[in-house]
Amino acid sequence: MLNYAKIRTYLTGCLTVIILNTGMAGQDLVFDKEISKQVDSLNNLGAHTIHSDLEKTNELAHISLRLASKGGYLKGRGIALVLLGNVNLFKGNYDEAIPFYNDAVETFKQIGFEAGVGTCYNNLALIYEGKSDYELAMEFFMKSLELEIAHENQEGMALCYNNIANCYYFLADYDQSLEYHYKSLEIYQSTNNEEETVSVLISIAAIMEVQELYDQAIKINRKAIDLSRKYSNVYYEAMGMNNLGSNLYFQGHFYEASKYLNHALVLRDQLDDKAGITSTLKNLGKVYQMKKEYDRAIGYFFKSLKLSEELEDKRSIAESFTLIGENLLDKGLPSEALDYFRQSLEIANEIGARKEVMENYENLSMVYAKLNEHDSASAYIALYAMMSDSLAVDEKMAILEEKLLTPNKSNDNLRSYRIALWISSIVILTLILIIFFRKKQTA
Repeated sequence: MLNYAKIRTYLTGCLTVIILNTGMAGQDLVFDKEISKQVDSLNNLGAHTIHSDLEKTNELAHISLRLASKGGYLKGRGIALVLLGNVNLFKGNYDEAIPFYNDAVETFKQIGFEAGVGTCYNNLALIYEGKSDYELAMEFFMKSLELEIAHENQEGMALCYNNIANCYYFLADYDQSLEYHYKSLEIYQSTNNEEETVSVLISIAAIMEVQELYDQAIKINRKAIDLSRKYSNVYYEAMGMNNLGSNLYFQGHFYEASKYLNHALVLRDQLDDKAGITSTLKNLGKVYQMKKEYDRAIGYFFKSLKLSEELEDKRSIAESFTLIGENLLDKGLPSEALDYFRQSLEIANEIGARKEVMENYENLSMVYAKLNEHDSASAYIALYAMMSDSLAVDEKMAILEEKLLTPNKSNDNLRSYRIALWISSIVILTLILIIFFRKKQTA
């Protein structure tokens, strides 16, 4: 499973174009002209080092913030605050990033600088996305997009389209996700912005992986890595390496996969990219799992879980629980695995992560089959089948899940439920066989 949740758009070029080189609807207050030049220079340098040296950006932004505040240069002050927010966003320090963005919003509003406000809304949305609050994330992305469209800001629109696409991915709506990714890609290509196409390419490759189009995903990720190196973007190079390792894992090329994943881990450690590290740790664990080194694999999964809990990333926590459960199931411990799958399913339902919900339905069906609880196994297969047919959780699915999870149902209800399952038994048995052989295919 590719941790697509970490594919976000922290675009230096967009920050530079939107904020540093965009005119304002209102006028800045009286400020020291000499100081403003120094501040602009520091902010520009900080924007261009953020993907390669976070500590350098942090240092430059703090100096800029002090100078801008002293000289009354509000636009420069707001940009410095955005940079400091971005540094914390990169590190996964979401709670530390939010005050910087909120302060920047108020600063930009004082001078009528809506382009800056839009950028802050976009980055706040990324934080809520990281916290798995997709409803709030989408709300801020749409507010940002509205401002970008009003100002006919092509770069800003492309950024928003890409991030909205990522939200749809998390909700397992891949058609909508691709639609918005291609809107973003079209803008970047029309403006000859090759550097910023990297994030879109990585995102599209992630969808290809989910659709099991591994050759296409590998081709796109290799191109993304080459472009990242061309523009010295270490952040996206690490992401491309991680995702390429994931592609190779699914193709059964475990030695090559581990090589790229370890390279990604080194780069992400250098960047102090905690969110990215959690993803790579999971992928490395999966490689060792397929090599039947179960103890080593589960060690990586628990390390990832610990980091995910520190980041309060519910989706990543759910993913870690699922992987730990799969590890225990492969070791022949279905009863122990059951608890982890249940915890993962609870979180996935809470945050509306349908892809993770489906994976847990699948895993729970396997657990109950091994425990010889065939009614429960069949019920989870039925839930999986219905969600596969339609990602919308309709009334039929809700009723079935309630019957499964709510204890002390009447005998009449239980008989009716079993009759319904018997009628669909042929389909269910077929799905069980498909799932079983798919899980064994890679091994």
